[in-house]
Amino acid sequence: MIPARTTEESNMVTVMKRNLAILFLWGLFLQVPFAGIAAAGAGPLVSVDWLAGHLGKPGVVVLDVRTFPQHEKGHIPGAANAFGPWMTMNSRFVGFMMPRVEDLVDLLRDCGVDNGSLVVVYDQGITARDTTRSARALWTLHVLGHDEVAILDGGFAAWERAEKPVTNKPTSPARRGDFAARPMWNKLATLPEVKAKVGSPRVVFVDTRLPEEHFGHEKKAHIKRYGHIPGSRLMPADFFTNAGIDLSPSFLKTRKELEQMATGVGIPADKDVEIIAYSNHGQSAAMGYFVLHDILGYRNVKVFDGSMLEAASDGTVPLERNKWGYKTR
Repeated sequence: MIPARTTEESNMVTVMKRNLAILFLWGLFLQVPFAGIAAAGAGPLVSVDWLAGHLGKPGVVVLDVRTFPQHEKGHIPGAANAFGPWMTMNSRFVGFMMPRVEDLVDLLRDCGVDNGSLVVVYDQGITARDTTRSARALWTLHVLGHDEVAILDGGFAAWERAEKPVTNKPTSPARRGDFAARPMWNKLATLPEVKAKVGSPRVVFVDTRLPEEHFGHEKKAHIKRYGHIPGSRLMPADFFTNAGIDLSPSFLKTRKELEQMATGVGIPADKDVEIIAYSNHGQSAAMGYFVLHDILGYRNVKVFDGSMLEAASDGTVPLERNKWGYKTR
């Protein structure tokens, strides 16, 4: 006859079973593709060498936001073509806005994106304007509630210059992703919100257009009025990279240089200050978001989605011309 277990022995067996169950579940967890682990060391800006070393790894999805002809001519192996839509004309035809959440989710799932994916976005990488495409995709993913996003520094131009592999074979994700959006609307500023906050000492508007547009000397033909939102700090997106300097691809300037720029144009040091970035259509504004939020660490940055295309069409939005927005005291 087997002797009955004592209470102490029974308790020991229970503890052992519980510990074994925990170890078993932990072992299963380690086998699940998870971007935060599989892509350890990734920040919001990744190098060509980093991406080359992580191509095809579980949890890493590469999106090519260049045009369809550029993608077909040659792209990074495994990259899904995700040219768009990242912006679409709104129902009143006065602004290029973020598309419907359902359409974006469908696009991302087609590209193989899951909620646990690290998404690396790249563009042509020749001009700073190219890089704004990647920034727009990154900001859009952030609005959808997906923060695991990085931009390839220097884009496709840097990839080619480093003589990394290129293919023209179509990319088909191994499976459709299961991405589900969890919208973070506090990263998007609407026209009514902008109108309500113009002149507020607690809100900093950042104009990422060219100086001549900010000053009101020039404007795009389809922008109805000249000038800038009163009090705006001018921080042109074209100045954020070293594109074209000594034939350089669009490599982002150093953090130190970008900090000097932010300080120099009058952006407060307080990382909790509310910042609303805008441009002509909202694409360069997303580059302002990327630099301020992801590189410099400002926590409350928004993009005015309709930007000047929408604001200038509304006669009730005040605009200033023939002067600089930010005045030192």
